[in-house]
Amino acid sequence: MVANTVTEHASSFSCDDTSLHISCPRNDSSISDSLSTPDVNSTVLEHINSLLNHIKDSQQKHALYSLLVPFHKVFDTTKHNIARTPISHLINTVSHYPFACRPYPQANKEETMYTLIQEFLHAGLISESNSPYAAPALMVKKKDGSLRLVVDYKKLNAVTIKDSSPLPNMEDTRQKIGRGRSYFSKLDLKSGFYQIPITDQDKKKTAFITPFGLYQFNVLLMGLRNSPPTFQRVMIHT
Repeated sequence: MVANTVTEHASSFSCDDTSLHISCPRNDSSISDSLSTPDVNSTVLEHINSLLNHIKDSQQKHALYSLLVPFHKVFDTTKHNIARTPISHLINTVSHYPFACRPYPQANKEETMYTLIQEFLHAGLISESNSPYAAPALMVKKKDGSLRLVVDYKKLNAVTIKDSSPLPNMEDTRQKIGRGRSYFSKLDLKSGFYQIPITDQDKKKTAFITPFGLYQFNVLLMGLRNSPPTFQRVMIHT
């Protein structure tokens, strides 16, 4: 897509055989009001606006806002997951007996853990389980002070066969993108691992225990030994 013209009041864009003409108000405050978005969650619109805060030119900002709003579902951060990839995660293990632990005590954090588990159940990220496996779950603080649910998979990782698929080399990447280029675009996935399903036969291996019961993951999560190679495989093939 290329910008054909940017005038005082309007911008025109073309992509292949399709063109788009956007009228731009002079005022930043009228960006949201100038577009009719009755079916879009206001929180999503605020998020799209926040992504454009670094753009000083109000006309360019409005033009980009107009382009992003029709794809508002891509920017919906109110849901834990909005997609599923066709590639599934395998947990190949050596011969072993299932292992189970008692739940870790979570003083002053149980309410937050319970709330998050209910959200995960509702979103389909986890299911109730009767697996012979039981890894302990715990809540840890994120940089912003909020709590994240993590599972201690040390025992599972110890019997997991390593996936030797190549991962990107950061130095090579920097050299490729730094050859005389001044502008860069970046794409990030919302809860990227949660978009990758775990094979049905391996879900039981992800079972984790809490004070409220036993659950297992339906989607990939951080902490599993081969999560990064699986994610990279998705990036290559999708």
